[in-house]
Amino acid sequence: MENLEISKLFSVKGLVAVITGGGSGIGRMMAHALAANGASKVFIIGRREERLQETAASAPSGSIIPVVGDVTSSESLQAAYSFVASQTDHVDLLVANSGTTGRPYKSSEPRPDGSLPSFSELRDFLWSMSMEDFTNVAHVNVTGAFYTILAFLPMLEAANRKRSASDQSTISPPRPQIIITSSVAGFSRFVPTTENIAYHLSKAAVNHMVKLLATNLVQDNIRVNGIAPGLYYTDMTSSFYKSQGVEGKGLVDGSFSRDIIPITRGGGEGDMAGVILYMAGAAGGYLNGSIIVGDGGSLCLFPSTY
Repeated sequence: MENLEISKLFSVKGLVAVITGGGSGIGRMMAHALAANGASKVFIIGRREERLQETAASAPSGSIIPVVGDVTSSESLQAAYSFVASQTDHVDLLVANSGTTGRPYKSSEPRPDGSLPSFSELRDFLWSMSMEDFTNVAHVNVTGAFYTILAFLPMLEAANRKRSASDQSTISPPRPQIIITSSVAGFSRFVPTTENIAYHLSKAAVNHMVKLLATNLVQDNIRVNGIAPGLYYTDMTSSFYKSQGVEGKGLVDGSFSRDIIPITRGGGEGDMAGVILYMAGAAGGYLNGSIIVGDGGSLCLFPSTY
């Protein structure tokens, strides 16, 4: 029965992790969760050094290690990899989390009387985004994630060689894992009203990337899974929270109407901590090619592919 104890199932003690976009938002939540529960090293990669340093300073001494890097540059990714490789001989968990929503554009949401935009209004809404802006969203969310994974594959493969053997009385230690941060937007069929459509398309591509990589790395014993969050309070979503009149981080029941989030609150650090500790620990060791949706039931309200 010892192997069924929470301390065994959800333990991340000694884990070595790399998280891109770890200085803010969901990446910061995941870094804090891992560090608070015994991960030995959590490398957080991002462009803004001050945000990285703030995140590292708020964790147990030395457990979170800031690394300045840009996922849209292969040279920067190689430099980040070289630094991490100088500090550790393997990586157990890579979280490709960096992302952007792109610039907001004209809204396509229904009018006050409930009627939908006309055909020409919809076309104008979609046309308002430049090709450069469209491409940049995909470059960060899709290309950046893919090349992050390519950069760190050797250290994930090295984790297999260090993996300890198990016996019949315990759950096998988890195989090395890649987690890609997607979004419920990747499942939604709605033309977006709070972000541009490129964000939704990019996250749909990320969802398929999870499946492609899980299949193609399965023989190498490297697992690939995804997390598809709904509305968590971050720099990316703060403007939407304000537009809904939500105060603070919206974690109190009743913060949102049921036609936006059925459980009526936003996602918080504890929600994300629960997901990452499950996926990174022995409890999630049987996951491969899976995408965990945590959205308070939002996808239940809209046409989706999930």
